[in-house]
Amino acid sequence: MTFIFILFLTLTNATLATEIDYSNVSEEAFDEELFLDDFILNDDEPRRPQVRRVRIIGNRAFSNVVLREIIATKQPGVIRRMQFWKPDEFDLSEQEIRRDVIRMQRFYERRGFYETQITYQIEEGKRSHHQIVTFNISEGEPVKVRSLDYSFITDDPKMEQEIRESRTFRRANTGIRNPFLKGNRYELIKHGDMEAQLRRRLQNRGHAFVRVEADAVIDTLARKADVHITIEPGPVAWFNTILVEGAETVPPSLVEYQSDIRTGDQFSRNKLRRGQQLLFRHPLFRFVTVNLPEQPVSDSVDVRIRVREFPLRSIQIQAGLGDEEIIRGRVSWTHRNPFGNGHRFSVSARGSFIEQRAGLDYLMPGLFTPRSNFNISPFILRLDEKNFLLNSGGIRSNLGYYHNEYFVANLGYEWSQNKIFQKDLNVVVRDSTVIYNISSLTLSALYNESTPSRGRGWAFRPYIEFSGFLNTGTIAYNKLVLDVRRFIDVSSSTQLALRLDNGFLFSNQPFSTPANIRFYAGGTNSVRGWSRSQLGPKRAILDEQGNFRDFVPVGGRALSMFNVELRQDLPLFENGLMFVAFLDGGQVWLDYQDFNPADYQYAAGGGFRYLSPIGPIRIDFGYKLNPRDSDLNIFEGVRYGGVNRWNIHFSIGQTF
Repeated sequence: MTFIFILFLTLTNATLATEIDYSNVSEEAFDEELFLDDFILNDDEPRRPQVRRVRIIGNRAFSNVVLREIIATKQPGVIRRMQFWKPDEFDLSEQEIRRDVIRMQRFYERRGFYETQITYQIEEGKRSHHQIVTFNISEGEPVKVRSLDYSFITDDPKMEQEIRESRTFRRANTGIRNPFLKGNRYELIKHGDMEAQLRRRLQNRGHAFVRVEADAVIDTLARKADVHITIEPGPVAWFNTILVEGAETVPPSLVEYQSDIRTGDQFSRNKLRRGQQLLFRHPLFRFVTVNLPEQPVSDSVDVRIRVREFPLRSIQIQAGLGDEEIIRGRVSWTHRNPFGNGHRFSVSARGSFIEQRAGLDYLMPGLFTPRSNFNISPFILRLDEKNFLLNSGGIRSNLGYYHNEYFVANLGYEWSQNKIFQKDLNVVVRDSTVIYNISSLTLSALYNESTPSRGRGWAFRPYIEFSGFLNTGTIAYNKLVLDVRRFIDVSSSTQLALRLDNGFLFSNQPFSTPANIRFYAGGTNSVRGWSRSQLGPKRAILDEQGNFRDFVPVGGRALSMFNVELRQDLPLFENGLMFVAFLDGGQVWLDYQDFNPADYQYAAGGGFRYLSPIGPIRIDFGYKLNPRDSDLNIFEGVRYGGVNRWNIHFSIGQTF
């Protein structure tokens, strides 16, 4: 049975990568594999020497993981050792081992260790053809920076003085990002980093053609280095001609305007980068480069902008699955330049078992400035939740402002006519119909350091809504929401994701606020362990005889919840596969004055993510740690069944 299991594991993992370090695993752990060697390769031919294990000892400044990446001699992982049909990949080569010694020697020298001594030895393992390679490293003391000075090549002493006294130069010279501060370990490989940092900073001061060169004199006996940096700033330059290439359906002037690069402005490297970002945000352009063509050094700079346009018309179809909406889809038709002005017009419809929406959208990029855009969107909506049915139609408009790649802000307005019905056990109660108009102003912002593929740094999402201002609309309320997220990389494959979400609803008639405006919690993207909107206050549904039928959520005017999620990549099994463990908690209160974190309810569990081309596919298993009677269908001490503490959540898309 042991052999059958090993053979099955071997065949099913033939294509898996072996990137895990098994250097600390004992040889005894592979006794079963030695049996496999004997079973399959039981012949009289001598086996070629094979690297079985690579050991690195004596190193302190750099870990084994780092050093293993720079040497060619590798050891097979557990799964690779059992792939007997690939016997020659780890053949021992003493010539390659000697090259590895040179590679590590140069690695240490470029990082300030000029006295490092490296030797190697080869020992026989449990089999005569098994070889254990050991690298012995004596690092010695590193060279430290003794001094750092600058010299300028310029005929303008005033310019040199201005640069030396500028805040930009002082930060580059004394900041923690300067690798050559006195007392730091001297590293030759940091020359390029320092040159690039100074070049970037001076280009942002207008010196488009600046040249920077770092050099050092090393005293190996004293283990000291004197670093010297030469700067040739060149003249302060100004933008001159802006060359536009690739614009087909819009005039070059529109491209120039959208880039926010203006003739006569002082040159700035940041302006080039931001100009490219602004053009990328335009709905017409799918490819953008902004750079400097070859030109002589002078006080004027020509800029070249190359763009490539999307097709003017396109149809997009999207679909997704989830345990809440079951299936969701979206289809849209877009015209990206309907009047030759770079605007975008689209018609879209999307639907699921919960929400159906159709609408138009007209987007005007760069309406007031290249950083702003304005869109207007008439819509119709049907929202079918467990406790209410909403039919709505109206128009929304939004003015957005793009500050940089991390921060955007929005000012929006909505006018809509709404008809809402209360539901009991998925049956619409017609005599509960409420008709109302909404006239609301919204302010929102997003600061986000994350990328589309991975959470990173901080994210803040404040949201404020004022409805019924200036006596418009039929209901008045104010809504405040703040969503804060933090992503901490524990290692290259492990991440801790944190989220805190709080909201408050203020209204003159708190208990008559329409159900769709209240807060709810629970579900795939909320507190897992509870189904959609099921965490918080509920009301019991009774039949005509007064018998209990079910609980339905009622929502509330205050919400507080958090998510703590540990994400672990599993590259041994499949690239893009991830395991998560989480703890969620939160509560909804009928009135914001009842807010009390002691009322929190918690859920814990785990799940898997797979980063597919269509988005993260995820499945989570959540367990209610402290459910209430209504969460378990217990009414007046009697349990009616149908609900337990476990809940499975499945969808496409990251939790947060």
